[in-house]
Amino acid sequence: MDSAPHPSPLSPNVDSRLDGNSYGERGRVAAIIVSAGLGIDGEAERLARRRVDEDWARRFETEEWSALLAAWNALPVFGGEESRLVRIESDYDRKSLAEALRRWSPAVQAPLGDQLQRIGAPVLWVAGERDLKYVDEGRRAVERLPRGTLWIAPRCGHRVPWVQPQAFTARAGAFLETISMKGS
Repeated sequence: MDSAPHPSPLSPNVDSRLDGNSYGERGRVAAIIVSAGLGIDGEAERLARRRVDEDWARRFETEEWSALLAAWNALPVFGGEESRLVRIESDYDRKSLAEALRRWSPAVQAPLGDQLQRIGAPVLWVAGERDLKYVDEGRRAVERLPRGTLWIAPRCGHRVPWVQPQAFTARAGAFLETISMKGS
């Protein structure tokens, strides 16, 4: 296992870690995708999402921290769950958070759903059962993925690895073990 500290662009005072592991023969590839969408196809929908993300970006730049986090955590994507993550304002660069919303918004990313059938590697697509939008996206994704599997994590919304860490780790491990045994 290779592990090296990397400064996080969103939280410069906290080191993040990138971990990698080789699962046998060279060239074996698999993916685990968590709480992800396929992109926004329609121009009107993309514009609407861009406006929402810009509003949030401005809020991240200007609003009082605890009120901002309360509003953010109340978004439907989180399924009504209270965040277990402690977020201390001094650990974050608010301008970087706002810029992330602008640059990484689904509104500015190309829709990729039509390209999923080209992925031959095994894919575990994960969504929380209370994250209805991404459960639907996951269902659509695995219909297109030749070797896709959908796991809908119980009792959580968008933050599957943080809300259900044991279940997530067990499911991801079982997935990787299965592909390792099959020879991907």
